[in-house]
Amino acid sequence: MNPFKTLRACALAALTAGIAFNAPTPATAADQLVITMDTPPAHLRTRMIKEFIGRMEKASGGKMSFKLYDSSQLYASRDAAKAVARGDAGMTVLVTPYLSRVVSDINVVDLPMLNGMTEQQRTEMLDGPLGKLLTTKLEKKMGVVVPGNYWSMGKVMLFSTKKPLTQFSDLKGMKVRIPGGAAVVARLEAVGASTVSMPSTDVPLALQQGVVDGTMSGAEYVLKAKLTDAGITHGFWDQGIIGFLIPLVNQKYWKSLSADQKSLFTKTWNEVSVQQRAAILSEEAQHWKQLEAAGVKVTSATDADVAQANKSMLAVQDAMIKKLGISDEAVKLAGQARK
Repeated sequence: MNPFKTLRACALAALTAGIAFNAPTPATAADQLVITMDTPPAHLRTRMIKEFIGRMEKASGGKMSFKLYDSSQLYASRDAAKAVARGDAGMTVLVTPYLSRVVSDINVVDLPMLNGMTEQQRTEMLDGPLGKLLTTKLEKKMGVVVPGNYWSMGKVMLFSTKKPLTQFSDLKGMKVRIPGGAAVVARLEAVGASTVSMPSTDVPLALQQGVVDGTMSGAEYVLKAKLTDAGITHGFWDQGIIGFLIPLVNQKYWKSLSADQKSLFTKTWNEVSVQQRAAILSEEAQHWKQLEAAGVKVTSATDADVAQANKSMLAVQDAMIKKLGISDEAVKLAGQARK
């Protein structure tokens, strides 16, 4: 039985009965930090969290301990950030789309002005002034602590069932499934594609029935969900969006740490971040080979093609910035990193 689910059930019952319920929260326990993750044990994200936990427990001589709940055992992605802010969980690592709903400036990572930048260039950008700005705003808005550098999720690619994808012009007229996001809609519409927002669970059937002609996704998901069985035949890296993850720690827990413990936490997290970023690149290369072995033709956009497509995308960027509520400061810092 999951003790935290039981705890929440008791709280709900108490509230229903009109009884005050003041249970201790796992995040603020003096001897343990509870970490909630949405990924399964074998996923790189979970493996890297375990690496972080192992290093921390060893470096602290066992004085700092951690409890990991993976596979959304405690909270689904959409609820994890609020759980950490409340103290119902101590830590999580979340993809930026969930957090861009809280701090609109986080949408800056999806702007066309960043097209063509490599993963290393983008992580360096987020390790610098832009990342500091986003972190400061997120901490202030949510009342949490971002203990260190962001992780990379890797390339977000475009896949099709029938139409070959070798350049941006091939996207014209396609109906592409997207996970959501106004920036993504504007980007694809600028190059002549239309979008259909739907959860990942609906994608296989939508592809098979021709509801959509393709999907936006990471290579790993296409393999794990066996979308080749649903008709995926081509993949296209448009040098556009690269996903990122932001670590969040409960503020009360953080304040309970000594200065040395905080320093150790951040130092260790950033060391593991270097390892995670390298691992995502390595696994991504393996996933591409596996896709090709499964009969999927994978193509990367040329620099010239990206430059041509940028003319259309950048024409709508100002409207995107206004609609998404991205600040002038965030756009300026992204632009400086782009040069």
